[in-house]
Amino acid sequence: MTLLARWQQLLGIRAGEGRTVGLFFLHNFLLGIGTILVYVSANVILLENHPEQNLPLAYLAAAAAMLVAGQIYRHYEHHLGLQRVAVRVLLASIVLTGVLAALVTWGHSAAAAVAIMTGYRVIYLLTNLEFWGVSAVVFDVRQGRRLFGVISSGDMPAKAMGAVLAILIHHHSDLLWLLLTAFGAYLAALLVLRSTGRAHSVEVREAARATRQQPVAAALQRWFGSSRLVLTMCLSMLAIAAVTTGIEYSFFVNVKHKFHDQAMVMRYVGTVLVAAYLLALLFKLLFSRAATDQVGVRRMLVLLPGVLAAAMLLAARLWFVQADDETLLLYFCGVFVTLEVLRRALFDPLFLTLFQPLSPPERLQAHTLAKGVYEPLGLGLGGLLLLAVHQLPDVSAWAPFVWMSGFVLLAWYFLHRTHAHYLAELQHALSRRFSGTTETASSLRWADMAGSGGSAAPDFNPTDFAPVAPGQLIEALRDKATRPAAAQALLQQGPEAVPALAQVLDSPEADDALVRRVALLCGRLPLPASRQALIALAWQPHLFRREAALRALRSFAPQAAEAPVFEALVQEELQLARHLLTGLTELAPDEPLARSLEYELTRVQQRLFSLLAQLYPPQLIADAQRGVAQAARERQANALEILDNLIPRPVYQALQALLEVAPAPERLRTFERLLTYDEPLAGIVATVARRGEAAFTDWTIAQALQQWQPTAALADAAALLARLGSPSPLVREAALALARRLQQQERGLYQQLLTHQPTLDVLMSHSGPQPRISAAERVALLKHTALFAATPENVLSSIVPIMKEVSFPAGEQIFAKGDLGISLFIVHQGEVGIFSGAQQLATFGPGDFFGELALLDAEPRSASAITQGPVTAFRLDQDDFYDVMEERPEVLRNILRVLCQRLRRQNEKSVAAG
Repeated sequence: MTLLARWQQLLGIRAGEGRTVGLFFLHNFLLGIGTILVYVSANVILLENHPEQNLPLAYLAAAAAMLVAGQIYRHYEHHLGLQRVAVRVLLASIVLTGVLAALVTWGHSAAAAVAIMTGYRVIYLLTNLEFWGVSAVVFDVRQGRRLFGVISSGDMPAKAMGAVLAILIHHHSDLLWLLLTAFGAYLAALLVLRSTGRAHSVEVREAARATRQQPVAAALQRWFGSSRLVLTMCLSMLAIAAVTTGIEYSFFVNVKHKFHDQAMVMRYVGTVLVAAYLLALLFKLLFSRAATDQVGVRRMLVLLPGVLAAAMLLAARLWFVQADDETLLLYFCGVFVTLEVLRRALFDPLFLTLFQPLSPPERLQAHTLAKGVYEPLGLGLGGLLLLAVHQLPDVSAWAPFVWMSGFVLLAWYFLHRTHAHYLAELQHALSRRFSGTTETASSLRWADMAGSGGSAAPDFNPTDFAPVAPGQLIEALRDKATRPAAAQALLQQGPEAVPALAQVLDSPEADDALVRRVALLCGRLPLPASRQALIALAWQPHLFRREAALRALRSFAPQAAEAPVFEALVQEELQLARHLLTGLTELAPDEPLARSLEYELTRVQQRLFSLLAQLYPPQLIADAQRGVAQAARERQANALEILDNLIPRPVYQALQALLEVAPAPERLRTFERLLTYDEPLAGIVATVARRGEAAFTDWTIAQALQQWQPTAALADAAALLARLGSPSPLVREAALALARRLQQQERGLYQQLLTHQPTLDVLMSHSGPQPRISAAERVALLKHTALFAATPENVLSSIVPIMKEVSFPAGEQIFAKGDLGISLFIVHQGEVGIFSGAQQLATFGPGDFFGELALLDAEPRSASAITQGPVTAFRLDQDDFYDVMEERPEVLRNILRVLCQRLRRQNEKSVAAG
């Protein structure tokens, strides 16, 4: 790893982000040079002209000017767009710098000093709005947490350099050179901004979102918009700005009182500023991201007001013991440096990150509102109170601490409420725009079982089953014809049916399809007994059954008393994920088994989300799960941010490692750091072969069996016997091939296995004739059709048992136009022509499919299908396919995607023809 790569890793800069971060860092560095040189020039003059009175006046004048500038910026940001406004802001800063240079040259009065300080504040506001406006559009919320501290640290070394120059200033003529340097820095920043605009789209796009469920009161929306997050952040910004103004004023005035010589004053102030900016730089680069990650957003928000409250208590003690001037100066110096470091290194980047879940227009509006309206109001309010206290000498020593303490409490109150509003905004960013129009996968499964999906079923009345015992009704769930009425009858029996349902869930002999349907029924019975039956099912080591239990448990609200159960299951799933990642590190990424293990990791991820929904607010978890599956980067970032603020940090980091597209060794290191293990892990191939269908899909098992080298142990003999008797044809084929290889090539090992399991020979001899087209070849055929190309083999293997091989001679009609369509056909060999009367519409060859609409509805065929020679094909019937979709809803997604693509192309052709 190169030195640059190590440095980027230390700072949290990921691949592809280096140039962007560099541009923003340089841009902020140049802006920092410009603003600090103007700041130094203003303070040199202001501290010479009665700062006790003129500093508050400067604060008031600056606040008024900033409010005007903020409104002007807001107007043009809305009408011109962010990119053009950013350029005009830098041009305005250059012009203002020239005006200040003229004031420095020809004006040395207190009014000129106040005007220069006002000019500095306006320049600082405009450049701040420009820089962070562009940053808020380019970066998402997760990047903001990692990178805002890095890119905002660019101005720290610049300000430290400016503070060093302040120490060296001895005459007013030197200030003109500082302002000329600032002029050049703003020009360079303009060039960097143009470069950033060429590398990134600095465009604000409105995204349609649902209406907020708890907006700001209508009377306040004119000032804060509809977001409660903006309301609390703006008011907290006002309070912190007022406190900052009081502390800065107290620091400067105490320095002026201590050192009457102007050179000494600037030397002391410059030294303190250098220390503050260098410390802030160090904290921003090395500790800002780590502190937020370790402490969390909730605690970081109240850190600044907490420290300020401690400072106010210390001030009260110093005033009570009547501390001398030296002690007071040291106190104010310490508070000033601490405030600058915390505000610039921790609070400002976090403050900007909190606005990221808002839509881009709201984000920019909120930032302009906070920085361009409420921070200046806090500055002006602080200046007004300082001016009032200055007129009352008897209370001027302690009164500032009283009103500053009040503002600290207000800041703590609003920031304490901000975290809940932040989570609400994250959820709002992920929520569906039309929440009432989408059915959940669970409701679709129930619709199929209750008879409202799939092909038409005979009309059964549930009352016909009313006197039937629950056990018989459960058996009736196996038959698709009687399943709807049996399900309704079981629901009507309610508590009486629960013991029989629980018995099925607890039975190891019950087949997976029946367990899945019974679990779904238990989820429809809101009873403590049915919930307990589902929790017991989730505890079973059979992971497919656990998935069925967790899906059904979505109908129940989380119970705090059962949290330890689900926390233990979370740890169990993380252990399995670690085992899978360990196996991936031993395989080449393009190996079939490696791809299968990646799919198994997605199943672990899905189960983790289902378990978390039993521990934390289910809607938040559901929104986060839906968000991480989105292709849009910003929605993924908002989803991860929800999880980061909701679940324990170790669990979040492990889940994030599963979600990241990163090499397996890198993800495994995260697990090794977070989890402890009692014993070494067995090889992944042996683990898959031994645990079998209880933990893995049949495609993964088949791939593992091809590589497995059993030992002579009893456990391996039992595993091989179990795989030979598997209900999955894919697993049986792979196990039979393995057994024959051992029988032929490793006779001694086979004999040892035979002593443990004598029935091995019996199973092999009764395996029967193998189909002409193997299960593995059928999976490959499905994978090579456009309809299933994007579906993993682990999912396609569940279709193999319902693929019916059919053969047709040349010229035979497979179906006629107007026939009721109930099947899809996939061509394996030969060609099939599609005709409408005498007109041939299309020809399908090996790997093509036709009749796909019949899988979704039983409507008359729109054309006839006739073979163009001998044809071998596979038929998928609608009833069987609905059973597969009940188990694997992923199958349906790709079919809908392909059908939508075909419909879109057809519409485009129609538009072109018209």
